Amino acid sequence: MVLRRVLVVWLLLLLWGTQIHAEAALSSESDVDVKIKSMQLRPCAQGQSFDCVKVEVVMSIDAPVETVWQVITDYQHAAEFISNLRSSKETPLAANSVMVEQIGRVGWGVVSVDIKTVYKVSLSPLEKRIQSVAVGGDLRAVTMLTQLKSNGKGGSLLEYSLITDPGPWAPLSIAEELLKRQARQSFEDLRREIMKRHGSAGNVKP
Repeated sequence: MVLRRVLVVWLLLLLWGTQIHAEAALSSESDVDVKIKSMQLRPCAQGQSFDCVKVEVVMSIDAPVETVWQVITDYQHAAEFISNLRSSKETPLAANSVMVEQIGRVGWGVVSVDIKTVYKVSLSPLEKRIQSVAVGGDLRAVTMLTQLKSNGKGGSLLEYSLITDPGPWAPLSIAEELLKRQARQSFEDLRREIMKRHGSAGNVKP
């Protein structure tokens, strides 16, 4: 099973690699409000022997902070509105602490693979801050930090960073492109759900 997954991922990455430069020239309407950048960390941190990829996202959203917070912390239903998630399950651990188990699908049609991640998530509702660390799954190391702020105009600014070691799943340079693509799709899906809930809240009669 592990060998099959590795072979499928390598085939997938080779297919994607042939289109990296062509697709880089394209842009979507969401590029104005979603900014994504990435870098390779060699090594991942001082004293560590492995390398990592870091992805940073900044997204502006025309919805209040509380609505955005409700969506980005809705781990139990995340697979219903994030298209690259096959499943997402939340288990409470303590006040403002949950375990999240997710299975994400990477690929095109039949050329795809499922990657499992298990995170311990620490929530800071007052500061609107989320810290997540992987404690299991297919990736060797994952840390995530999300900070949500008001933009002072009734909207929100979401800042997100991911640092991960893809391990044997992909060479670092291709993993970097893959993670950027996954991040863009996920945040576009998040924005869509946020605006849907914001619109529903605005239509509720007093």
